[in-house]
Amino acid sequence: MTARRACLDALLQVEENEGYSNIVLDKALRAAALEPRDSALASTLFYGVLEKELTLDYVIAQFLKNPNQKLENGTAMLLRMAVYQILYLDRIPDSAAVNEAVSLAKATGRGRYAGLINAVLRQFLRNRDALVWPDEKSDLYKAYSVRYAIPQPLIRLWDQAYGREHLLPMLEALSDRAALYVRVNSLKVTDEALCSRLEAEGCTVSACTFVEHALKIEKLPGRITDLPSFQEGLFHVQDTSSQLLCALVEPQPNMVVADVCAAPGGKSFTMAEKMENTGHIFSFDLYKGRVGLIKDGAQRLGLTNLTASVRDASAAQDDFMADTVLCDVPCSGFGVIRRKPEIRRKKPSDAAGLPAIQSAILENAAAHVKPGGRLVYSTCTLNPAENSQVAERFLAGHPEFEPDPILRDHALDEPSYMLTMLPGVLDTDGFFVARFRRRLEDT
Repeated sequence: MTARRACLDALLQVEENEGYSNIVLDKALRAAALEPRDSALASTLFYGVLEKELTLDYVIAQFLKNPNQKLENGTAMLLRMAVYQILYLDRIPDSAAVNEAVSLAKATGRGRYAGLINAVLRQFLRNRDALVWPDEKSDLYKAYSVRYAIPQPLIRLWDQAYGREHLLPMLEALSDRAALYVRVNSLKVTDEALCSRLEAEGCTVSACTFVEHALKIEKLPGRITDLPSFQEGLFHVQDTSSQLLCALVEPQPNMVVADVCAAPGGKSFTMAEKMENTGHIFSFDLYKGRVGLIKDGAQRLGLTNLTASVRDASAAQDDFMADTVLCDVPCSGFGVIRRKPEIRRKKPSDAAGLPAIQSAILENAAAHVKPGGRLVYSTCTLNPAENSQVAERFLAGHPEFEPDPILRDHALDEPSYMLTMLPGVLDTDGFFVARFRRRLEDT
């Protein structure tokens, strides 16, 4: 199997079955058993097409006889793959991109579309310098949507919610490939020692300036899980947003902490390390397989103060009390589209049912907070309906809780107990955090 065939199969799997991009690609690459170079090409094409789909479709439409023509899924993907190679990959000759698309159409039972594919791509090559792009002055949202491959309704939402001054930096940041960060296991190694170890293993590493014990991996010689330092439990992979969230939870040694939506476990691991492997962390998730990932990670890191178990965070239960409860709830994920490009296909309206679920989780979690204890609500999305509005409703309906101010710089004019992490301000994804404190005496 070729790299392009593996890429096409994976893209169609995402298109037709809405699978998670990273899981779909990993499965496709294992099945194809490609050489490392071909595997890298398949990955580049796969993520590139998903990330730039809106832009690619805009370009392709200009060379169809009918710009609104509905193309067969595989034909559309082959055109996207070829146009992506021509526009964004300098090392692949244009002729090779066209010829491979036509050949792959024939090899996958789409021979009747080969002529259309060839004609569209040849016309594109002849007229690429005459491409017409949307004009910012006449339609800013459409222009930004095509340029950054993000749906117009989402761009409109961000403009209205966060302001024009933040819009362009956000779009620019979310268009860049997300950096790889790890969290140093401070129970086993110092930051400096791990940097030296990673560099000896072939990595290029730098320290994060705004979160302690965070390292940026700028060059990686293969899979990170193959590194001896990973296998020895000297670190775990965790983005800066999640690491900053854990810092805002402020777990302390000998505390009892609950992480009610914990999988795959990174937040629980970081908090357990901050607690110096003392006290106890209840690490919950809805699915048995994901709980297994948490257990495996804790064992690798040498964490013994963590218990992982299956639990439905949206169902009321009354079996423990904690000093701090973290609710990093399921959400639309609009803040992490650079990591999960399939989210670019979503619109704000797709998230309409989530606030009810998020509120239910927050309500149930609140019952487990000790008097004087802290409740933390977070999402990895940029959507006020899932963020500030959920937090405000909870506070209004729970006089036994009070705002717990977050003493950090705020990019937005927002209540002090909320913090919105905007891409483009720091090297973070889009995250939201709200903190509450349970009064010593309920009112």
